[in-house]
Amino acid sequence: MIEIGRVLEVWRYPVSSLGGEQVEHVEVSAEGVSGDRLFGLFDGTTGRTASPEQEPRWRPALFLSAQSGENGIPFIRFPDGSAMRVDDPAMMDPLAAHFGFPAGVGAYRPGGNGVELRLPIVSNRYMPLPLHLLTTSSLRRLTEVGGFPTIDRRRFRPTLLIETHEEEGFVETTWVGQRLRIGDVQIEVTEPTRRCGMTLAAQPGISEDPAILRTIMRHASRDLGVYATPQEKAVIRAGDPVYAGS
Repeated sequence: MIEIGRVLEVWRYPVSSLGGEQVEHVEVSAEGVSGDRLFGLFDGTTGRTASPEQEPRWRPALFLSAQSGENGIPFIRFPDGSAMRVDDPAMMDPLAAHFGFPAGVGAYRPGGNGVELRLPIVSNRYMPLPLHLLTTSSLRRLTEVGGFPTIDRRRFRPTLLIETHEEEGFVETTWVGQRLRIGDVQIEVTEPTRRCGMTLAAQPGISEDPAILRTIMRHASRDLGVYATPQEKAVIRAGDPVYAGS
């Protein structure tokens, strides 16, 4: 196989819709990334799961961040620097103050990482595929065709940001249906990543910009990045080489 790049950044998102955490490594399997997207926000009045890509009232979620904690129980950090565990009984108060309406944190399934939590069970709006790959080539190409001064990769919430060696353009789309190797783990690239309103939303250090999504629709058929499934349980680290070919 030919080395085509390396893993530049590794990300995990313990609570859906919130800002994630950049980490040195993640444990992956066909079921997904360990500790990733096990929890989600919900409307405290209706019980409906948050949908920032569809409802602007949920967009302030991106100004919160989630980080892994002890025993796999994440905590949420607020803009004022304060932080609370997701299972803190007082969590709904600061969430209501942040959003301007009653909100809470729920689990997508009973327990979490083997720890039983007293949280309501909420429905996951979508079933995320195990890995989300994005390349520096795609970010450069999107910047060029859209005339943007720069585009922050956080808009696209990748699991792995891959720095490519020589390829240019939206290279990930050519990987669909192929197998890659990242470090020692084989992965199968299954489909392109269809983009939604989350790409244009503001977050810390990033202003709202509808032109981002319009440019992806115009120049990349609304796709940017790809989804992939590991063929075995393994650890992927920042700096791992990425290989393609038979």
